[in-house]
Amino acid sequence: VLTPAQIKSICQAILDSGKQYAIKKRKPFPLMYSYYGTEYLGAAHGLSSILQMLLSYHEHLKPSDRELVWQSVDFLMEQEQNCNWPPELGETIERENELVHWCHGAPGIAYLFAKAYLVSKKPQYLDTCIRCGELTWQKGLLKKGPGICHGVAGSAYVFLLLYRLTGNSKYIYRAQSLFPVNLIKMEHLLYTRQHCFK
Repeated sequence: VLTPAQIKSICQAILDSGKQYAIKKRKPFPLMYSYYGTEYLGAAHGLSSILQMLLSYHEHLKPSDRELVWQSVDFLMEQEQNCNWPPELGETIERENELVHWCHGAPGIAYLFAKAYLVSKKPQYLDTCIRCGELTWQKGLLKKGPGICHGVAGSAYVFLLLYRLTGNSKYIYRAQSLFPVNLIKMEHLLYTRQHCFK
């Protein structure tokens, strides 16, 4: 378990890194990060998960740094394209290549806006989170497997999150409707792997 001083120190290092990068690259917003030279936005390697973590420990941030986090959250919200986000900053989503995965896109970014809503109680963050869920439902099942990053579980968890935020039972229905599919995908995966090693 980390002490409050250690948490504050880690948060400050993350903030300092984001500020320095944003200044160096002349970004029009205060915090940005790069992962292997790419400015990702999604939950796996990107800005949204970093901001979500900083909001989770907002009480350890100086008021001026808190404001930088909120400015960056609002900037990320402005990057929305048809209820989704491109994998990296500056990209335009093309429908045939659209990623609606937990790692890149609405299902993962929803968690940032859920945290932003819980901390601020501002309805625009909840509205954005709901749009993320609606797009996830419209796009349907992912074909890449049962996992969180590129799979059915990543989509299903968004609906559990929305149920916890809103109490609307349609989200429980949606989550439940995806889990049997996930079990079938897992069963197929296990069956395939067992036969590969015989």
